[in-house]
Amino acid sequence: MQSSQPVGIRKYIIYFLFLFLSGLLTVVDYFSNKSLSNYIPNQINLISSFQLPETILQNELFNLSSNRAEIVAENIRLKEEIIDLRLLYIENQDLKDDIESYDLLIKNISDFELTYYATGLILKNSTDEYLIAGGRDNNFEPGDLVVNENGYIVGYLGEVFNDYSILESLDSTNFNFRALDENNNSFEINSNGRELIVNSINMLTDTKAKTIYSDITFGHVSKFPFLDLETYEQKITNNRLSITVEIKEKLSFQSKLFIPKEKWNF
Repeated sequence: MQSSQPVGIRKYIIYFLFLFLSGLLTVVDYFSNKSLSNYIPNQINLISSFQLPETILQNELFNLSSNRAEIVAENIRLKEEIIDLRLLYIENQDLKDDIESYDLLIKNISDFELTYYATGLILKNSTDEYLIAGGRDNNFEPGDLVVNENGYIVGYLGEVFNDYSILESLDSTNFNFRALDENNNSFEINSNGRELIVNSINMLTDTKAKTIYSDITFGHVSKFPFLDLETYEQKITNNRLSITVEIKEKLSFQSKLFIPKEKWNF
């Protein structure tokens, strides 16, 4: 049986060595102006500054998630910019079309003392009448002429409401219009929806009509061309001229229309 005495002696030796080393370190630290006690915590901080692979991976995943969020936000912003650019392009195209329509109108009209209100078709009601933009808000009145960008009459206003009006177009069965030709012969024009029936009211000359126009004689604001009749068969019987004209050109919701009005003097 081994004696336990050597083991006890080793414990005391280790204990005294620990006390000796502790005291030695304390003395060394004292005479070295605490450099030893400052050195050890710094080394501990240096060791703790090294990140474990798992921590690095977590940081990378966080950075990746942040980058993805930034990319998604940038993608949304770019899509919104594309939509804005498309809307701007459409507005620019509409403005370009309006300018071209005005330019064409200017080339085809002779009366520049009038104000020309741009308008267009809104819809067709249950009685097949066209509604156009603008009404009493633009001082429109029943009987006001409606012309296209070529300066030709395409109808006149029937009923006028606050912000829209009813257009009596050439294919309206309510259409009834009076006009003069270049020889001051007067004509009455009616429509059956498919054709215009042109009849002279009085013939000052028996010369065939070339073009008939609106005229202030009938309360029109000015002289605008209505129909070119040279290519149609003209029957003159008992000093009365009669012409039937097929309505070939129809208005569309893309038609550029204008309403000429006298300028207001303030």
